[in-house]
Amino acid sequence: MPRRILEILPPAVAWVALTSPIWAAIVAPDIFGYFLVAFSAYWLWRSIEFTVGLVLGMGRLARAQRRNWAQAGAALHGFSRLHHLVIIPTYKESEELLAETLECLAQQTIGLERIAVVLAFEQRDESAPIRAAALTERFAWRFGEWLVTQHPDLPGEVKGKSSNLAWAARRVEEELMGSDRLDPKHLVVTVCDADSRLDRQYLAALGHSILSHPDGRLHIYQPAILFYANHGRLPLLIRAVSSVFSLYSLARLAATHRLVPQSTYSLTWWVARRVRFWDVDVVPEDSHMFFKVWLHLGRRVRARAIHLPVYADAAEGATTFGTVVSTYQQIRRWAWGVSDIPYLALQGLRARHIPWHIRVARVWWYDEEHLVWPSHWFLLTLGGLVPPLLNPGYARTALAISQTAAVSMLLGLCLPSLVLAILGDILLRWWSDDETNLWKLVSGLAGFLVLPLTGLTMVALPALDAHTRLLFGRSLAYQVTEKFSAADADARGSESYVRAAETPVA
Repeated sequence: MPRRILEILPPAVAWVALTSPIWAAIVAPDIFGYFLVAFSAYWLWRSIEFTVGLVLGMGRLARAQRRNWAQAGAALHGFSRLHHLVIIPTYKESEELLAETLECLAQQTIGLERIAVVLAFEQRDESAPIRAAALTERFAWRFGEWLVTQHPDLPGEVKGKSSNLAWAARRVEEELMGSDRLDPKHLVVTVCDADSRLDRQYLAALGHSILSHPDGRLHIYQPAILFYANHGRLPLLIRAVSSVFSLYSLARLAATHRLVPQSTYSLTWWVARRVRFWDVDVVPEDSHMFFKVWLHLGRRVRARAIHLPVYADAAEGATTFGTVVSTYQQIRRWAWGVSDIPYLALQGLRARHIPWHIRVARVWWYDEEHLVWPSHWFLLTLGGLVPPLLNPGYARTALAISQTAAVSMLLGLCLPSLVLAILGDILLRWWSDDETNLWKLVSGLAGFLVLPLTGLTMVALPALDAHTRLLFGRSLAYQVTEKFSAADADARGSESYVRAAETPVA
């Protein structure tokens, strides 16, 4: 019962907030006016925080890419003993897409004999053995260890990345460690999505970060995920959405106190083994794994930033409409992280080894993100438009006029953040693609002109969809979004997304 209450509470609050321009304008217009001023001030603060994080992130990204991390790591005791286990969970991604990811992995600046690769396929993928054999022939000889796993559909599991990772980790423990081919004491695990092209210095920088901090072996590491790998193939209206999430992924690395890993991340094998690997009954495996480790091992566990880029694909379909659908589904899956709030809150009550104020702060930060996500568009866009239509009498009062002026001033102060974000997007895309020309850079700005529309359809509504499912006790199956390599983009032959299945929440 407490869990169900905590499942209902966040989406219920989000719905109350986003509908407040309608009901509050009639019931309590003066209070709503003050609330809108306060929310506008909050949005200005978040805009400033985003801008500072973006500027810091871009500077750190540039410095990190210039540094020789292998050389810096060689000066640290134990650097050469670290081995890296890279698990690539995949479901129906093409051979060429996986080959792009593996080729980036083969370009790492550390010795490839220190890298063990696990291709984690799903048994229900009928063509997986063919792709596995082809990739094994092409890449297995280049790495120290190579393992292909086939995750079966097991009772009690949720089909998806988390259960696949759990299966792969158990196979590694049995097949690679049972035969002493890997030393668990000096092993670092990187969860790498099938379309994640790691920077060639990532593993070297990761090893340096682990060894240069007293608690480095307890931390979970997050690189900057930039969704620019297929940016030029996206419809113009979707490119700005991809850019916004890329910019946010970089900017959020500055606030390490509230950072939660996403998509591609790293941790030591000891930490993963200590919490018995990934849970098999969750969809948002990245945030859930972090909270699981943090709650189990305590406040010394931190999410730390690796300021090196991982170039990933934005969601893409075979047609423009398919890209829109795939983008919507991907963002809805990200927003399903709201389902972790009950787990974090309830397990936090039991984690008395962590000071209470730190537990409360962690729940608040995570809850804040997921409350603002589905509701901000309605408050910022409709908050000033709808109340005067529903209550014109109050709109003409001196108090309402002063409140409207305050909101306009506060939101106007957010515009420099938008300008800097656009400039940051241009610069990051220029860095990410040596062939980017002026036209490609400028044409990408067209999507920002309709950001109010795409902000509703591709950001707020997918999150609201996820919240509403949770509110009414509907679950969301893990969805693998469509991805294409540069080689097979024109063929558009992938069938790699799975539609959400509506099943009762257990």
